[in-house]
Amino acid sequence: MKLKTLSLPDLEQVRQWRNESLSALRTPFLLTQEQQETFYRDVICNRQANARYWGVWIISDVTTIGGMQLQQNILIGMCGVENIQHENRLAEISLLLKPDHTIDANFPDVLKLLLHEGFMNMNLENIFTEAYDCNPNIHLWLAVAAEYNCKVSMLTNRKYHNGGYWNSRYINFNKGDYLEHENLISQPTQTLN
Repeated sequence: MKLKTLSLPDLEQVRQWRNESLSALRTPFLLTQEQQETFYRDVICNRQANARYWGVWIISDVTTIGGMQLQQNILIGMCGVENIQHENRLAEISLLLKPDHTIDANFPDVLKLLLHEGFMNMNLENIFTEAYDCNPNIHLWLAVAAEYNCKVSMLTNRKYHNGGYWNSRYINFNKGDYLEHENLISQPTQTLN
């Protein structure tokens, strides 16, 4: 699995998946192709934008054709950080995976790649998300929150969906907890006398 730059055709696929996943989104309205093209131009292609996004790709089985080994990369989602506050070293997670049975299997690995990008390459200190109880994948968010020793706060009636209000969970990933989880904290060097 890897993160890489998104193209406009990639974003069209993501738009279709997004429009099938409204219960998980803060802004639960259908996006048009024109709106997605504007997002691509104004955010994805703009280095001055207050967000960074990547495509999530898995490598399919290697096949041999005419003595050459070929791999196929398959797009399974989009992730990124948005609302970046450089002065506070803070950003919010944006994550959308293809709505199928592979979400449970891929979610922890995608989040790990995203956290690595945010903490190790962007030097963020805290990366947070808001996950809604009506999201069918809330259990995944809560599982990784426990794994990374996150601070989790419940907020009541944060999202109106399907005729009712749903609570949400604010989940904060901290760089120190991430480094400890990934065993990346360097141990002090001992001097022998």
